[in-house]
Amino acid sequence: MTSATDTILEADYSNTSKGREKGLDWYQCPIDGKVFSQLMKKNNWRPLLDNVGQLGFSLVTGAFALWTFHNLTWPWVAGAVYFHCSFYGFFGGGTGGHELSHKTMFKTQALNETFIRINGFLTWFNFVYFRRSHVKHHQFTVHDELDMEVKLPQKLRWYHWIFALTFNPENIYVNFSNKFRRAFGRRREFMLKSVWEQRIFPESKPEVLKRMVNWERSMIIGHSILAIIFITTGNWILVFLVTFAPFVVGWFGLLTHMPQHVGMKPDIADWRQSTRTYLASPFVSFFYWNMNYHVEHHMYPAIPYYNLPKLRKAIENDLPIAPQGLIATWKEIFDTLKHQKKNPDYHAELVYPSKTESS
Repeated sequence: MTSATDTILEADYSNTSKGREKGLDWYQCPIDGKVFSQLMKKNNWRPLLDNVGQLGFSLVTGAFALWTFHNLTWPWVAGAVYFHCSFYGFFGGGTGGHELSHKTMFKTQALNETFIRINGFLTWFNFVYFRRSHVKHHQFTVHDELDMEVKLPQKLRWYHWIFALTFNPENIYVNFSNKFRRAFGRRREFMLKSVWEQRIFPESKPEVLKRMVNWERSMIIGHSILAIIFITTGNWILVFLVTFAPFVVGWFGLLTHMPQHVGMKPDIADWRQSTRTYLASPFVSFFYWNMNYHVEHHMYPAIPYYNLPKLRKAIENDLPIAPQGLIATWKEIFDTLKHQKKNPDYHAELVYPSKTESS
């Protein structure tokens, strides 16, 4: 299968020349050429196991929740649905879908493009839109006005935790209104309202916008059909288990995803200072597709996610010491955010193996 979904190439994510055009001379930790070549090698078996594993996990938890709906009392149903939604979608969205968007997951690109459609549909993930945005996030990471995908400083309020444990009605409304706007808007200025959207879908490339619109429409129509089937067959609980699952109970996503850049330093051409790596358990690394190695991913985005632990070992003497586990990571984040309330110019303190450096 050829990739005709967009004009973003795998190499574009590693293209530091785009940064140099804006005066950004990105620092990259030196690495032995032979080691780098080995780490660049892709395979099919590992990502196949991980994709099938995560899809299978959600299938099992969803099937159990459906069984409780027909056989047990409501407390059991609520618990089963909650557990299912807590981990649903890590194969799409900003995790598995993120890796597939880089086109570095599978050795065989046909498999990459097949799974990005399966995972993308199930999680309402518009990979055409994401690729257009995310390539600029890599080229201009957290630089003001250049990277509008992630903007620093990021705030974390008490109600974000309430939403993470339940759902955020405003986010759901914004998500779906944006999808319908892009899918069925008649005028370009209505479909692409923000400066960022207009930038990543320039008028010179109308075919890319058309592909994004077509995928948006496919998801809306497809999920509408599924919802009708679920309701008419008496299995309406599946609307929550499939259609709305990516938009609720996002606590595990918040815990794993937000450490990427929160509390880090913006407007600097050094991913070690703008991006955070943390070391995680096999459970977290499996669901999070090794994106806890986030400095390494930004520095060498062409290296497949399953080789990131080896990449870290190869360059770790030139990297900040990473916190061990989510508890230590969030302690660091809370300490940083506490300092930033008093001093907005404060950023996470970085400790290197051979020296101490504050940034």
